[in-house]
Parts: sequence; structure tokens; C-alpha cells
Amino acid sequence: MFKTIEKASVPVQIVNYFLDSISSNELKNKERLPAERTLCELMGVGRSTLREALRILEMMGVIEKKVDGTYVHIQEEAIIRDAVALDFAVGITNYAELVEIRNFMEVETIVLAAQNRSEDDLEKLRGLCDKMHTSLNDIEQYANSSTEFHISIARATHNSILAEIFEAMRYVMYDYQKNNMRTLGEVLRSYHEHLELLKALERGDAAECEQLMRVHLDYTQNLYERDSTV
Repeated sequence: MFKTIEKASVPVQIVNYFLDSISSNELKNKERLPAERTLCELMGVGRSTLREALRILEMMGVIEKKVDGTYVHIQEEAIIRDAVALDFAVGITNYAELVEIRNFMEVETIVLAAQNRSEDDLEKLRGLCDKMHTSLNDIEQYANSSTEFHISIARATHNSILAEIFEAMRYVMYDYQKNNMRTLGEVLRSYHEHLELLKALERGDAAECEQLMRVHLDYTQNLYERDSTV
């Protein structure tokens, strides 16, 4: 059933192919996928491209990795929501647009989170900081945890609409972070800035949260502008 993917350098096309295969019932719930090498051969893509697509599918909750292989894991509401998010991400044509959106939204979001966060929200954020710390040398995993950290701040506002907006930006935020941090020093600075954001949220200090988020966004924007001039 697997077919060659045109423009194989675009993992999003592979993701859409899997989603279409699930919708048409070609791929069924709990079905085990072929091994990565086999999938690469069947679809005509490289392993790094395939792995990027599988990572996105796993983030979406469409597949689940187990000890004995990777399985289809269908959660219909999540698939519909994340397919919309994927379309949204593809619609952002450059990182400059994402920078503008984040500068506009994230400062006010963390202020609201500082006012409304619960202990469960803080515990989630602490766990994500731990994951960032253990993945400092794995930029893909680090970017995944960092993205989840920012989405979890939006969830901590307890405003469901705001949380869904951030969820819709998941893939482009992940891609942005993965591609804009080049060195361990840059990742370490990012990690420590996330820790400071967490501490301010724990104190419920909205003014400090606002200031720290502006510093963090300025830093990520500087990384983007550096790369865009190369």
C-alpha cells in the first residue's frame, strides 16, 4: 500500500500521506508499521526524512512506539485537531511571521498563566524542564520539550481557546527551535531561560514573567535574524 512520495525532503507530505491512509482505512488502528528501512524503500525517502515525519506523527498521537515496533494509534479528535494544526503550520511561510506571532501573544499569555496556574500546571512544567535538561545534546528532543513547555504555559492560563491557538502552532514552533539553535551554548542559555520562566511562574509574579518572556523572545529572535542574514 505504501507508495513513493514526491519531494521527499518535505516530511509534512509523508505525515499527510499517513493521515490520508488512516482516513481511507488503508491503515488500521493498532496495525504495526513496517520497519524504518522497509518504509524508506517503499516510499522512496531517506531515513532522516522519514524519522522527522514519524516524530511529528508521534507528537500528534497518530502512532505509538513500543519495544517491538511502531503501531498506529488512532485518536480521532486528536487527528482532526492536529491535521488542522499542520495546515496552519504549513501556511506560515517563514519564521519572521512566527516571530511576530510569538512576540504578540506569548508575553500576555505568560502573564495570564502567572495569575491562573495550578499546582498541576507547575508540575507539568517542572517535568518538561527536566526533559530539556536530559536532552541538551539532542536538539530534536530538546525542541520537542521546549515547544511543549510553551504550549503548557498557554494551557496554564485555563483559557481553552488560547491553548488551542498555541497547539495549532506546535509544529512550526518545533521546527523553528530545532533549526535556530546550533551550539550547546545556545541550547544551555535557552534551558536556563526556561528555568527562570518556571521560577517566576511558581512565584506567581506576573511582572517578572512578562520581563523574562520578553528577554527569552528577544534571544530567539536574535538567533533567527543571525541565521536569516547568512
